[in-house]
Amino acid sequence: MKPSLYIHIPFCHRKCFYCSFVVSIGQEKRVDSYLDCLAREAESYQGTEISTIYLGGGTPTYLNCDQLKRLAQIIEENFKYRKGTEWTIEANPEGVDLAKLNLLKSLGINRISLGIQSLNSQYLKYLGRNHTSALAVKTFKAIREEGFDNVSIDFMYSFPKQTMAELQEDLKNVTQLNSEHISVYMLTIEEPSRFYAQKMPLKDDQIQAQEYTRVIEILADAGFKQYEISNFAKPGKESKHNLNYWQGGNYIGLGVGAHSHRDGKRFSNVSEFMPYMEMIQLKKDTHENIEELSAHQRFIEKLLFGLRMNEGVKVKTLEKEFDCPLDQEREVKLKEFTHQEFLRWDNEKLKVTDKGRLVLDELCSRLI
Repeated sequence: MKPSLYIHIPFCHRKCFYCSFVVSIGQEKRVDSYLDCLAREAESYQGTEISTIYLGGGTPTYLNCDQLKRLAQIIEENFKYRKGTEWTIEANPEGVDLAKLNLLKSLGINRISLGIQSLNSQYLKYLGRNHTSALAVKTFKAIREEGFDNVSIDFMYSFPKQTMAELQEDLKNVTQLNSEHISVYMLTIEEPSRFYAQKMPLKDDQIQAQEYTRVIEILADAGFKQYEISNFAKPGKESKHNLNYWQGGNYIGLGVGAHSHRDGKRFSNVSEFMPYMEMIQLKKDTHENIEELSAHQRFIEKLLFGLRMNEGVKVKTLEKEFDCPLDQEREVKLKEFTHQEFLRWDNEKLKVTDKGRLVLDELCSRLI
C-alpha cells in the first residue's frame, strides 16, 4: 500500500495552544529556511509513490503565495502521485483570501480542513480565536465559490458552562454550512495550555456522555454518517488520509516533530524547531523515538484502531495477517466487554456499541 504524506507546517501568526511556532512580520526568512530544510528532507524519499497528502500542524495557509508554490514544488519534485489524489490543507478563517484560495486550487489542493471550532462568539473568545462567526461563514462561502467541493470543519464543544441548548444551536448552525465532513472534539485540558495553567474545570463524565450522544444525533439528522469516534462525513467523503492511519497503513512525516510509520517501524523527527533546522543543515539524522513493533504489538494496535471505526475490525483476519493469535488475557477482556454490551459481534466483525463509544478510551486502555 502506498504511504500517505504528512508535512508539518508549525507556523502561526498568533500564539495559541494549537500551533507550535509563531512567526511575526519580518520573519519570513525563517519560513524560507524551514522550506529549505523540508526540501532536503524530502530528497531522501525521491521517487516514492504516495496515496494522500496532508499539510497541517500549525497554520499552513500562513505561508505567502510564493512559499506555498515552493512547498508544492517540493512535493512534486520528490514524490509520485496521481492527479486528483486527496490533498488536504489546514486553514483558519482569518488565514485565507480569494487570491490564496485561487492559488491552492491551481496547485492541485482539493480538500480544505477549516478550523472554525464554533460559531458562538462567546466560545470563540474563550478559545482565543482570531476570527468571528461572521468571518468563518464568509470564508466558508469563499471556499465554495472558488470551487472546492470537499471541505471539512473542525468543531469543538463541552466548554465549561456551555448549556445543552447552546451546544445544539452551535452545531446546527455549523451543519447548515453543508460541508462534506465534520471532525468533533470535546474540550480537553493538556499541559502547557493556558486552560491547564488556570486549572479550568471540565464537566463530569455523565454530562459529557449526554453531549456526545446529542452531537451524534444532530449530525445524523443533518446527513453526516459517523465513521470514526470523532469523525463524520457525507457518503464517500471520509478522510482517506486519516483512514490510512486508523487502518495501520504506512505514512511519511516531514518537518519538525512529524511522525512516520513504515511496516511496523515508527519514528519521529526531533520536536524542537532550531535543533531540527540545524540537524538538516548538517545532514544529520533527525529521527528519534525509533520503535520496532513486534507482530503482536502491531496486531493489538490495529485492533484498537479498528475499534475506533464504525465498520469494526475482523479479529480473525488480523490474526492471519500477523500470524499471531489473540492472547488469552485480551480474549477474556473482549468477552467481558461484549457481555457488558460495550462491544458486539456483527458476523466476523467486532464493533463498538453506542454505549461503548462513551467509554472507548477506557476500554482501549484495558486492552493495551
